Amino acid sequence: MKKNIRLIIICAVVVAVLAGLLVFLMTSKKNNPDEQTADTAETEVTTSLLYSNKLDDLAVLTIENEHGSYKVERFEFEGENIWTIKEIANLPLSNAAITALVENAISVTAQQTVAENPEDISIYGLDAPLATVTAEFTNSDKTVRKLYVGNKTPKGTAYYFMMEGDPAVYTVNVGEMSPYLNDKWSTVIKTVFSGAAAETVIDKMTISRPDLDYDIVIEYDKRLDDENNMVANSSLYVMTTPVFRELNPETCDAVTNGVFGLTATELGIVNPNEEDMVTCGITEPSLVLTVEADVGKLHLTIGNEIVDKDGNKGRFAYVDGVDIIYVFETSLLPWLTVKPLDITTTMFTSNYVYNLTSLDITTADGKLDFEITGSSADDFAATLDGQAVDGDAFKDFYQFILRAPSSEIYLEETTAEPVLTVDIRTSTGGDLIEFIPSDNRQSIIRLNGKVTYKCATAYVDRFISNIELYKNGEEIITSW
Repeated sequence: MKKNIRLIIICAVVVAVLAGLLVFLMTSKKNNPDEQTADTAETEVTTSLLYSNKLDDLAVLTIENEHGSYKVERFEFEGENIWTIKEIANLPLSNAAITALVENAISVTAQQTVAENPEDISIYGLDAPLATVTAEFTNSDKTVRKLYVGNKTPKGTAYYFMMEGDPAVYTVNVGEMSPYLNDKWSTVIKTVFSGAAAETVIDKMTISRPDLDYDIVIEYDKRLDDENNMVANSSLYVMTTPVFRELNPETCDAVTNGVFGLTATELGIVNPNEEDMVTCGITEPSLVLTVEADVGKLHLTIGNEIVDKDGNKGRFAYVDGVDIIYVFETSLLPWLTVKPLDITTTMFTSNYVYNLTSLDITTADGKLDFEITGSSADDFAATLDGQAVDGDAFKDFYQFILRAPSSEIYLEETTAEPVLTVDIRTSTGGDLIEFIPSDNRQSIIRLNGKVTYKCATAYVDRFISNIELYKNGEEIITSW
């Protein structure tokens, strides 16, 4: 029993000592606000407006940070006040970026008062602030606000903040103070072509490169505007040069839509001189890309490659009308390497079967003359030399024709005679396709009187043998 009483007394003494220590620590902290370190700065948010001035009274905003110093100044233009950075006013400046700098300086709201009169402001990073902002106003008092941005708070949602003439330390939202930590170049727009693919149609895109003997020209497919014209392809665009061909919507997206919102990684050289243009390869470019659309025009010249310390590859680039040599990530420039057949459909002729009026096939052994009627599966009919033929068998044969391959663009004219000619006629036109023997087991394709491609001779041989199978009522062979 005595042992138990002794144990209870000891426990009571320990509890009393601990309670006394806790009271001492709490009292000490209360009486010494400087010991409220950065870790306690976001325990409670009690916003308060520190000051507010009129926007039109702001004349000059001076921003100093680790990158240097620059001014945002007010000018009057056509009766309205505008703010700009005078020394780089010839460059495309972001209205949103300038507005953030200006509007965040005319009034400041604190999230919390951290300390009313701290003895040591170094714990908040305010002895050597990350940014100093001086706002000069033209009101009757000629008010000048000098603001200091310290370290981020532990949670990273605010910066410690002070004002000249006020000994208190506050926290202010990160979004309001972070613009003052950037250099003046952060206000320069790096996006070189606006618009969105879902809302804008490209009228014409031209890709010019020294490694190609021709330009690649992509245009809006105007056939889509004719409701009576049945176009099987789902892309908005066609390639019109070096040959006409429909684009494959699954492979052309980076080329046709990659231009929208195209944004440089960084500003390489501002206000470049002629020597800079030569050094960066702008005078002897690897690519010239021109784009015409309802949102504007783009003339982009791509120069030499640049590799950073981490091995990331980029390219110098120049946009007509903008006095900057940009740097773009190479991955954002598909036009540097694209080839025509990378982005086109597998079919170089795509006349819809229900648009056909006739189909003539000529070989050294003779000629097949098909006549076609009907505009749907319900009334489709075909005749061969005046005799009705099975519609489904004809469609299979015609599908084999549509699958005619092209292994490469080939533009050298030839006087050699074709071994196979296919004349496709539709209600709106058609295609005349000639297959001409060449070397290396390749055949030249002449499309509508113009040499355009080469294909495997194996396809031509299979085509000719399939003619006999079809005539004999046998199933054609679709491989070659």
